[in-house]
Amino acid sequence: MNILPKKNWHVRTKENIARVRRDEANAAAEEKERERRRKLAEQEARTELLRSRARLKLGQSSENSKPESLESEAGEDDKDPKGISAGFENGGGEIESLTNAAGHVNFFQNIENGEKLKEGNDENAAEKKREQEEYEKKIGYLTYLGQDTEELTGEKVWWRKLPDRPNPEDPSQAEQKKFD
Repeated sequence: MNILPKKNWHVRTKENIARVRRDEANAAAEEKERERRRKLAEQEARTELLRSRARLKLGQSSENSKPESLESEAGEDDKDPKGISAGFENGGGEIESLTNAAGHVNFFQNIENGEKLKEGNDENAAEKKREQEEYEKKIGYLTYLGQDTEELTGEKVWWRKLPDRPNPEDPSQAEQKKFD
C-alpha cells in the first residue's frame, strides 16, 4: 500500500514543490531588494562624504552644509587623530591605520588592500612539511608522478608474486596431497 504520495505534507507532491519554489523565489527577490537598497544607501553616504571633503579642500565652510550623521560619526576624531590612541604607549600608529575617516575600525584593512600577513616560523613550517612527507611516504599515501608503490616500498605486490607451488619430486608434499 503506497499512501505516502497522497499525504499533503509529503515533500515530493507537485503542490509542495511549487510552494517551495515560489517561497524561494520570493526570498531571493526580497534579498535582492535589500541588497539594492543597502548599496544605494552606501553610495549616497560615500557621495556625501566625498562632497564634504571636496568642500573642505576648496576652503568653503562646510560646517553649515555638513550632515548631522557625519558630524556625529566623525566628531573629534577627524580633528585630532592622536586622540584615537590615547592611553596606548607607542602603539597608537597601528590603531590609527585601522580607523577610517568616519572613525570606524576595520581590522581586515590590510587583507582588503592585498597585503600579505606575516607568515609563521619558516624553519618550523619546513620541518613539519618534511615530517608530513615522511609519514605519507611511509604509509604509501604520497607518491610522485610516475612513481609506483613497488618502487616506493621495494616490495612486490601480491598479484605479481609467484605462488608457492608444490614440487612433484618432493615425497612429503605428495603425501600431504593424498590426505587432503
